[in-house]
Amino acid sequence: MSRPPGESWRWAGLALAALAPRVCGALLRHPWHDEYFTAWAGRLSLSGLVAALRLDSGPPLPYLLVKLVADLGVPPLWAARAVSVIAGTAAVLLAARAARRAFGPRAGWWAGALLAVHPLAVAWSCEGRAYALLFMAAAWAWERIETLAHERRGAVGLAAAVALACWSHGLGLLLAAVLAVVALTLQTPARSRALAAVCAGLASHLPWLPIAMHQPPAAIAWMAAAWRAMPPAERLAAPVRLLSPLGAYATALDLPSSPGWLEAAAGIALAAVVIAGCRAGGAWRTAIGAALPPVMLGALAAAGVPAFYLGRGEVLALVPLALLAGAAAARSRPAALAVLALTCGAAVTSARAQVAWATAPPSGEQRIAACLRQALPQGGTVVIGGYWRLGITYHLGTSAGHYTLVNVPAEAARHPGWYDPRADAPRSDEVEALARRLLGSRTPVAIVATPGIATAQPLERLAGLLRLHPAIAVPGAIVFVPPVTTR
Repeated sequence: MSRPPGESWRWAGLALAALAPRVCGALLRHPWHDEYFTAWAGRLSLSGLVAALRLDSGPPLPYLLVKLVADLGVPPLWAARAVSVIAGTAAVLLAARAARRAFGPRAGWWAGALLAVHPLAVAWSCEGRAYALLFMAAAWAWERIETLAHERRGAVGLAAAVALACWSHGLGLLLAAVLAVVALTLQTPARSRALAAVCAGLASHLPWLPIAMHQPPAAIAWMAAAWRAMPPAERLAAPVRLLSPLGAYATALDLPSSPGWLEAAAGIALAAVVIAGCRAGGAWRTAIGAALPPVMLGALAAAGVPAFYLGRGEVLALVPLALLAGAAAARSRPAALAVLALTCGAAVTSARAQVAWATAPPSGEQRIAACLRQALPQGGTVVIGGYWRLGITYHLGTSAGHYTLVNVPAEAARHPGWYDPRADAPRSDEVEALARRLLGSRTPVAIVATPGIATAQPLERLAGLLRLHPAIAVPGAIVFVPPVTTR
């Protein structure tokens, strides 16, 4: 079927609207711990990556893609962000195609516009992590589901989308479960083809399951702790609260929050639009896909399973939610005005995030690395308590080879992607043995202690024994360095 005149230009405009904030965010946003891990893992050999992930969490595909791009000469962190920018932009276009197939061309443009500037979608797409790939897999899966529903084809693509999700992030398994339920709503033969595709995508993940089953629970235990720390009333709304483009993002992400009244108004408007979208023909399939992920994530979290964290699990529901918003906007003018207002609010929030990223002060890791370069200009030994190793190494840059980083406890160095004080307690004589070794060495020493964890006091005592003094304090760390000598 030939496209109407100007159709290609509209798709190009949508692609540019999605690409621009993602590229800007990738250039402006400070990296953080999980991205440092991605960059570190992207430098490993294949066998080294598998060994590292045995002690961490998650499937290997994001790191393999980063390694592939980095092998072309791109620095690993920029390679990771480039992968996310491309995947996030593709997700917007795929979601627009899904809405178009399900509810018509106008619905496609509305859904695409909302996702192009939605703060969560932008944030996932400009950081070097797995969520942009999962976002793209979800959008691709929905586009293939709608193709199966209307044209009885697309099973191979659906299988590939499920495989992409499962090899990118643990939440891919939950996406596969949602898609299996959605597949049951299709008519035959599309139903059997969709179910076979989901099963094929899951089957592709089987070789990784033995490693996934033996990854340490402590690597993701922090998610369960964060859920328990929420007041009970907040847990009820947590899985859906940040789906609004004007949510309280600053509670969990480096995104700006909206005032409470505006957040409530946007939430009500989004709920009304989604309900209106459910009245479109065939929308109940999409409604199931939007409702199941929050329910499943909330149930798993309530059962103590570390499966949900604010601003991350929403990746499973955002695409079908946007499809329903597009369906509503295509049906009535009031709904279109509401979706337009939500899209404008999303664009403003994303723009505020870009400004905040551009004007953010140096991160803790940047300040620590600068302090170490100044205090130990020729290099030396840096003793670290907590999770700072990867960030310090990254920001030391080309001079990192002049420093020997020593973790306390030493076991923490084996899995630099996570740190759990309960899982990694230092041995009774570990700090004393380290002190004897450092006192017998002429290498200058600095110490990075993390207040509030078990290693803080022993490392502060070690700093006193080595006659180090506190140089800087950043959120979560105090840096002890040798005294300045004057000639």
